[in-house]
Amino acid sequence: MRRVTGAFVVLAALCAVSGAEAQTFKSFRDKIFGKPVEDGRSSQAVPKVAHFVSEDGESFVFDSSQSIPLLRFDGDDEVFALTATAGTRGDIIYKNDMGQPVLKATRWGGMVLFSDGRPMGDPVAVKGKADTFQPARMTPEQLWLHLAKCAYRASRSVEHKVLFNADADTPGDSTIALFADAATVASDALIQAAEQSDSRRALDGLHEVRFIEGRPPGARFDNGTLVLKLDPSRGTWGGHVSSKRIVKVLSASFSLAVGH
Repeated sequence: MRRVTGAFVVLAALCAVSGAEAQTFKSFRDKIFGKPVEDGRSSQAVPKVAHFVSEDGESFVFDSSQSIPLLRFDGDDEVFALTATAGTRGDIIYKNDMGQPVLKATRWGGMVLFSDGRPMGDPVAVKGKADTFQPARMTPEQLWLHLAKCAYRASRSVEHKVLFNADADTPGDSTIALFADAATVASDALIQAAEQSDSRRALDGLHEVRFIEGRPPGARFDNGTLVLKLDPSRGTWGGHVSSKRIVKVLSASFSLAVGH
C-alpha cells in the first residue's frame, strides 16, 4: 500500500497530475485490489469456501472455513488437508503433509498456487463461491464393500491381489467416513505408484493395506503390508496421510531394499 501510494506521489510530482486524475487512479486501484483497510489487507472478501482457477487453467476448491484448511483439484477425488504457516510480509503459506508449499495467500488478498510444473507459483483468481466438502455417509456394510472395491482397483493396477483390511474393533460409526476416504486415497496412491519406476518395484512385495487407529496419521511399509494409521481426532480428511506421502513411503522402502 505504501509502496503503491509513494510511487503515485512521485509520478504526480513529475507529471503534474491533477486531483481528478489522482482520484481516477485511486478508484481504479480500489476496483482491482479493493479498498484498503487498517491492517493493509484488501477489503475484497474472498469466500471462505471458493473455487479458484490458475493462469495455466488448473482449477480447485479451497476451504478455509474448517479448523484444517482443505483443497481439492477439479476432477480428483482426494481432498488435501493443509497446514497454515506464517510467511514473509504477512503472507500465509499452506503446506501439505510432506511440508511442501501448495498455496500462498498474500496480505493484499492475492492467491498463488505451487505445483511441480510451476514451482515458483502460479497466480490464481476466484471463480466464485463453492460448497464445503461433505464426508461420505455409509453403513458398516457399505464400508466393507467400499474397501473391497478399492482393493480391486489397486489389485488391477499392481497386477496382483492386494487386500484392504481394517482392525476388527474399528471403525465405529463416527469414523466410517475417515476409513472410507483413507481407502480411496490409498487406492489412488497405489495406482500412482504403479506408474513410477522407483515405487513400482516396491509394489511387487505388497499384499495388504491395513488401516489402524492411532496418532498422528502415518504410513509405513512392513513385511508386505502397507500400514496406514488414522487419527479420528483430525477429522475425515486430516486424519490420514495423503497419496503423495504413501507413494513416497513405497519409493523409500524400495530404495532401502536396494541399498541392502
